[in-house]
Amino acid sequence: MEGVIWPPRHKIIFTEEMKNRLREPIGELVTGRDPDEVTRRLKQLIEDIKPPVVIAVGDYVSNKLYQHNIKVDIYVVDGRIERIEKPIHLTTLENVVESVNEAGTISPSSAEKLHQLIHSPESWPIVLKVKGEEDLLALAAILSSPENSVIVYGQPKKGAVLVRVNVQVRNKMVEIIRQSGITS
Repeated sequence: MEGVIWPPRHKIIFTEEMKNRLREPIGELVTGRDPDEVTRRLKQLIEDIKPPVVIAVGDYVSNKLYQHNIKVDIYVVDGRIERIEKPIHLTTLENVVESVNEAGTISPSSAEKLHQLIHSPESWPIVLKVKGEEDLLALAAILSSPENSVIVYGQPKKGAVLVRVNVQVRNKMVEIIRQSGITS
């Protein structure tokens, strides 16, 4: 990740162009006739990969993975699905950490907190409850996670995206961050 300090020291504010680039799936788009079918396919993919860390970003995808007993280490949620307030039901999870992350940004504190959680397996499973918006923290998860980790996030009206962390994916995220002017 040459040229980018991670976790960042300053807030990263995403331009519309940056957000548009991130609307395209970063990893494998998993689609299906219904959400349960998509979730079953995600489960099989995750089991085949055997990742060191699994992170779910988004309330809907987190709920579906939880309902299907898929081993997720870190859930990143904000209590809303497609901008509508909906409480999350990760009922047996007692570990909840809170963070603030404004819409359209990655805050240094949220990126740092997520980074610490990723590198603290003794605290898993855990929920990072975001006040604000969690979507862009998928990018933070990619940059903080070890090689071969899996990040899953929802792709509204299409399915879910499974990102397998590797050098190519990280480099793509670094290029997007460079657009914001945050560099070393």
